This record gives sequence, structure tokens and C-alpha cells, in this order.
Amino acid sequence: MAIPAPHLRDVVTAYVSRHPEEQALLQPLLDRIGAGCNVTDRGQFDGHITTSGVVINDADDVLLIHHLVSGRWIQPGGHLAQTDATLDQAVRREIAEETGVTDLEPYGDDIPVHIDVQVIEARPDANEPAHVHYDVRYLFRARGAVRLHLQADEVGAARWRPPSELGDPILRARVLASLGLPREDRAVDEDPYCTLVVITDPAATKVLMHLRDDKPGLWAPGTWAPVSGGAEPHDADPHATGVRELYEETGLESIVLTHLFSTHTDGYPRHVFHGAWDGDPHTLSLNEGQALDFIARDALDHIPMHPSSREDTDRVLDLITPRQPPYGYGTLALISNRHGQLLMHLRDDRPGTCWPETWSPNGGKPEPADAGPRGTIVREVEEEVGLTVPLTHLFTHTADDGHLTYVFRSTWDGDPDTLTLTEGRALAFVDPKDLGDRPMSPLARYAALRGLAAELEDQAHAEGIHDLVAGAIIVHDGSVLVVRRNPDDYLGGTWETPASRLEKSESIIDALHREITEETGLTTAIDRYAGHFDYTNSRGRTSRQFVFTCTPEKPGPVILSEHDRYLWVREIDQLPPTTPELRTFLERRWP
Repeated sequence: MAIPAPHLRDVVTAYVSRHPEEQALLQPLLDRIGAGCNVTDRGQFDGHITTSGVVINDADDVLLIHHLVSGRWIQPGGHLAQTDATLDQAVRREIAEETGVTDLEPYGDDIPVHIDVQVIEARPDANEPAHVHYDVRYLFRARGAVRLHLQADEVGAARWRPPSELGDPILRARVLASLGLPREDRAVDEDPYCTLVVITDPAATKVLMHLRDDKPGLWAPGTWAPVSGGAEPHDADPHATGVRELYEETGLESIVLTHLFSTHTDGYPRHVFHGAWDGDPHTLSLNEGQALDFIARDALDHIPMHPSSREDTDRVLDLITPRQPPYGYGTLALISNRHGQLLMHLRDDRPGTCWPETWSPNGGKPEPADAGPRGTIVREVEEEVGLTVPLTHLFTHTADDGHLTYVFRSTWDGDPDTLTLTEGRALAFVDPKDLGDRPMSPLARYAALRGLAAELEDQAHAEGIHDLVAGAIIVHDGSVLVVRRNPDDYLGGTWETPASRLEKSESIIDALHREITEETGLTTAIDRYAGHFDYTNSRGRTSRQFVFTCTPEKPGPVILSEHDRYLWVREIDQLPPTTPELRTFLERRWP
């Protein structure tokens, strides 16, 4: 039995009432329902209904499937079945069939998040003319660990991705808004960033948290979180936002806030600060949320927290907590000037010096009085070069033996000759874009390149570009390695240099090493940064590809995993057909 027409009419009418600007777009569907047409029948080529569902996990990622017929990454969904009694039942059936996910909570009310009108191209092999789909899209939450069981004949793969990767711009904007995140096309002065303020007691044994209201459309409803909020037009900077939010939400003021790190989620900058307060939270005025209290660190596992709030809170506590010997960590400071040059010192050659006669950023090992890794790096920079600069955490490197290196960054535009170097033989600004054969430890070289990558990523984000790609010009004996895309891929048959889109939270440098290994099987060293170019990707958005020249340890064997052929090309005139953007780039920068 098909889904009853009154149900279909009520769903579409409720949606149009919420989105009256789409009345004209959906009126033909309402007219067909009113005329008694069976719009649930996929044989109705003048227009029939399909349905799909956006499934969000606890990390606010969405479930995308690789549809074998279309070759695209999309949300699960499909045609209606005779056994479906409602559209909600239909979309749940499709999600279950294609992904195995059955335990779903409606996100918000029962009104669809979007109804899309799609013109489907003719398929002569299936005896189908061009026709129209009215895709009714719902939003769901999947709690806890989600197990996937894919429908092998329709779904090639599945992955959890940020909602910014939803292909439809209207759907993407509405999902982001439902999660309390800003629109991708927001004006810079509307909602440029948010600030998170982690307040602890002086010993950092407890964290001041508030229980957020449980309302649809509110980010992370019903969870515990530190104080946070988006920027307002009159805020001078993220610090000012944190001061204002702390006062507005709790009444606290005159708290010293230290910027510890910044992150991006769906292209939305988040600046995280720490402050200490030794008071009774029950004396404060809670202006947002249901409760306010100090939560012991060992109790954080037992309260509901959004994953990003928990991750940020844990990271703050990791940076400020004193350690007992053996400390198990070291620190480095990437201090750059306005030209992007990195302050580095030439290490001594005395016996016992680690990596003697090599260049390295400043840093060092912890001492008993240090208040965690951040305390260590502040002290080390002051002791080694006499600088007092704001230092924010960039990343933590884990060695094969488990030793940690906390890498921080800052800016300083002074003259190195004015500094007093207490460790090492020389101090200078070095361009990380071209480290060349400069003697450096592997860790120092990697940290310098990661610092460069962070600057490049920040610039791209500031320009509104969030689809980032790492590319390699692999050079051996004067020749450049190019590879050909598989015929059934996007731009199939086109030649290119190895390149890979950045995975979630992955840096350009890590993506570069990963894609070279995965796509060619080669082990390479990064020589220099060659520049970037922009292009329009398969989703119609702008991608920025950052290109580095690399030298392989040996020229082969080249083992392809994502391409069907490779060539070593000596001259630009020998370059086989490629994209105009890559050819133009290579013509200017051929090694």
C-alpha cells in the first residue's frame, strides 16, 4: 500500500509553511498530489518523491555513502516502497538497508530539513527518460558507537565527514544551523569565530562547567561544557569575546585569561583560553543553561559532554598540569616574523649535545616547577633568548618510543642580533619554505614544516577556502613523476602530480607524506614549498592545492594504488594532458 496522499500533502505543506520562499518550487508537487497522481510511484516521470536522511553522530559528523550508480558521496536514501506507511518510515528503511543503522533519534521536529527538486538525466539502458525527483530530506542523530553494515550492491563505502562536505548548499547550511554552527557563506562580521573559556581551580583539579539548555537548534543541547560563545561585532578580538562571555554567562570578571590554542571545525575558528578561579560557583549568577558547578577531572567521564568540548577541555588540562619525573616530554617554539621566517638557533658542538651543529627552534625539557608543557616552553624561551611572547599550542608530536614534544608558536618582528643567546652558537631567522640541505634533526625539520603548514592553512581559511589539498612534485635525476587518474574517476584519464585532500584535522605535511606513500609507494624527503594554485573541484567549490618539491630515496619501484599509469617526465613539453591549473603552475615552477 502506497503512502497516503493526505500524509504527503501535510508533510509538504508544513515544510512550505516553514520555508515560504520555496512555495513556487514545490507547488507542482502539491498540485500533482491534489490531482490524485501517485507520486510515490517511481514510474511517474513527471515527478515522484524520494527520500534521504542526514545522520549525525555524537561528534557532529554526518554519514556519507559512496553511491555506486552515481559515483558520488551522498547521504543515504532512495525510492519509496509499497510497504512504507509514512515518509519517516521510508527514510528509516532506506538508511537501515544501505548502512545498517537503525537506532535513530529525530533531530528537532518531524518537519523535513529540506525538500530538493532534482532533474534526473535519462538512462536509456534502464528505459528511463529524464524525470524529476522531489527528495524529502530528514535529519537524525545516532548516539554512541555506530556500527555500519553496508548494502554491497549499492554502496561502495561509507565515512563520517564534517557537515561542510554535504554537497547540496541549502542542505549543508540548514544542517550546520541545526547544529548551532554558522553558515559557510556568512559575512565575516556576522560570526567570524567562537571563544571557549576553560576555568579551573588554581590546582587544575576541577573545571567550571555549565549544563546547557536542552533546546532544538542549540549547539550541543543538554551537555556539560565550559563557557563559550560566538563573537559579536563590538568584540575587539577572541580575548575580548572570552571576557564578555564569561561575564555574561556567570558574572565572573577580572579573570586573567591565557590563549592556549586555536582550532577549526567546519571552517569555524575556535579560540580556547584558560583562567584560574578559587571560588564557590554557587555564588555566581547563571544566565545561560540549567546548572553551573566545578566538576572534578576524574568525573568528566561520567557526565554528558560534546566530543569537541571534551577534547578541548582535556587539551587545556594536558597543557597546564605539572608533571612528575620522569616527565616524558619536551617542547619547541616556532617563533615567526611577519615575513614567515622562523627564529632558529645553531646548536653547540660540545660533547653530549643532542644533534650538535644542527639548526633548531628554541625549546627544552621540563623542570619541577613548570606548570605543564606550556609553563616549560614559556620558561625555556625566556631563558634561551630572553623573549616573553604569547605562545599557543600548535600540535604534539609522539615519537616511536612514546616521548612527547609539545610544539608551540608565536610571532615576533625584532632583530635576532638584539637577543642574548644562552644556548647555541648562532641565532637567525630562517625561511621554512626552503630549508634545503640545512643540517637539522628530523623532528626540528618536521616541526618547522608543520609551522609553515599552519600559516598556509590559516591564510586559506581567512580567504574562505576550506577544501585543502597537499600536492607533491617528486623529482629524480631531473625528471618529474606524473600519474594518470583511473578512467572511472572524476576527470578520468587526466595526468597529475600525486595529491591528496586533507583528512579531518590533518595537516598539509602529514597529508603529503601519507598520499605519497599511499599513491606511489615511495619514501621521500620534502625539499621546499613551491607554492599553491586554486581550482574548482567536483562539488563546485574552490580547492587550494599546496605543492612541495620532494626527492625520493630511490626512484622505484612505483606502486600505484589510485592511478593506472605513471611516467617520469624530463621537460614540461613532454607533460601529457592535465588540468589547465596544474599545467600553468608547472610551467612557472618546473624544477
